[in-house]
Amino acid sequence: MPHYDVVVAVIKNPEGRLYIQKRPEKGLLGGLWEFPGGKRENGETLSEACERELREELGFDVTLGEPFHRLSHAYSHFRITLHAFRGVAESGCGGPKSGIPSAWVAVDELNRYAFPRANRRLIEYLVGARNSLGLFETSD
Repeated sequence: MPHYDVVVAVIKNPEGRLYIQKRPEKGLLGGLWEFPGGKRENGETLSEACERELREELGFDVTLGEPFHRLSHAYSHFRITLHAFRGVAESGCGGPKSGIPSAWVAVDELNRYAFPRANRRLIEYLVGARNSLGLFETSD
């Protein structure tokens, strides 16, 4: 069964809200919400993959921090290891370059959105570790 390393960024804006975007309706996991990111390409480090994915997807600048969580997940035809990075929105706080739906949401609002199971597991971790991660406090 094929295995892929997938990187995502949990991006916080100055108000402490997190950025999510909707996957295209057609395709794998279509219409579900996700944190921005994607598959690592051959020869890339995890950080390089995450930086590339953010450049390709977002219409605003992000300062990417260190990875803070890793989880494994199996789909019916492939397996992934999901690597989550911290991110801070630096400018614009807009949306994706592609114009697909996106939102800035409070952590308590994440359960209102349908996410793929791997992202849902990451959200469960975020909620459980919210105080120790410092991802949800607003900037002073």
